[in-house]
Amino acid sequence: MENSRQPEVDGMCDEKPIHLNGISRETFELFLEFTFGRYVDILCFYIDELSKFLRFCDMYQCSHAHEFVISRISSARYRFHPAKLINLAIKYHVHSIFPYAFQQLAETPITELTHAHRELMGNEVFLNVIYVQAALDSHRRIVAVEEPKILMHSNECQDPTGCNEDWHAIWWNGMGRFLLDGRNPQPYDDTVKRFKELQFGRVSEGCKDLMSKILDQGAAFKHAQQFLSETCSFLVEKLVFKPEPPSP
Repeated sequence: MENSRQPEVDGMCDEKPIHLNGISRETFELFLEFTFGRYVDILCFYIDELSKFLRFCDMYQCSHAHEFVISRISSARYRFHPAKLINLAIKYHVHSIFPYAFQQLAETPITELTHAHRELMGNEVFLNVIYVQAALDSHRRIVAVEEPKILMHSNECQDPTGCNEDWHAIWWNGMGRFLLDGRNPQPYDDTVKRFKELQFGRVSEGCKDLMSKILDQGAAFKHAQQFLSETCSFLVEKLVFKPEPPSP
């Protein structure tokens, strides 16, 4: 009986560690720190390390750790490139970070998206980014050159013809210039704010107030955001799905 000893198996001592294929030591230590209540500053880790941690959480069904990492990434999403966030959202089925990342990609000049970014987001997302950018650019040009018409002038307007002419000129020289600025195109909200600060020539105060209310309603501007949201929802439904639970 003296010679009968329990065989040494992985995990019984330091010399026989448990090997987790595909999991780095840093990732496992991060998991232990979180599991046993030690404060973990997720934001000091690179996105690749966090991706490995999420993979570990998925492999071993650690839902609480998974949700914690996602919440911290979401709270500091501005620190990560949107292509990497898209990659995480698709790979680990995270709905919450996809809309923000897609919005940022839609506003990023296509020349600033590298081959590595395209690989991260995948061809379908990349093609939709191009499609959305082209559609939004076309919509922006239409808004810039087609001012809303003054259908009914205010009672105090003494020169409706001059009012219409100056409204058209101010729209093109103001709204058109702000929206189509080649170096620094302004978002719609900022454009409207700056537009209202211009001098309106023969446009009466009553007509100006009337048209300002129409601009504040943002009917023309909301089409762009609605189109972006619908495209994003389509991609989320198609690409960011919850995996089916394993069969018993």
